[in-house]
Amino acid sequence: MARSLLLFLFLGFAPLLLPAQEIQVNEGPSVGDLMNTWVAANRKNTGIDGWRVQVLSTTDRVQADAAKLKFSSEFPAIYADWVHEKPYYKVRVGACRTRMEALALINEIKDYYPGAYPAKDTRIHPRDFLRKQ
Repeated sequence: MARSLLLFLFLGFAPLLLPAQEIQVNEGPSVGDLMNTWVAANRKNTGIDGWRVQVLSTTDRVQADAAKLKFSSEFPAIYADWVHEKPYYKVRVGACRTRMEALALINEIKDYYPGAYPAKDTRIHPRDFLRKQ
């Protein structure tokens, strides 16, 4: 028992007694060029093609904000936002890869939003697909 306790204490405090190790990585110029190319290509990618569900279209921004807040309170797990495409403010919800996924989402919300319909969106940020729906 005493040996186990001594071993435990030694292993627990050993990292504190040893000097910190420094690791240096040297990359070749081709690796740096490849990383710069990858970063530049991904910065250009402003969105992914997909579908959202449009629940409202209005020329009144206050009404769009209110509809977004109402939707978020009714369905907190589903992403909601509005976009401005002059002269309309469009409240769109969810992030779906296919039209069929958007139709399934419409089926979930149809009692609250009977006029909802799928809307193509070419600027969906990848993180929107990760949000719970």
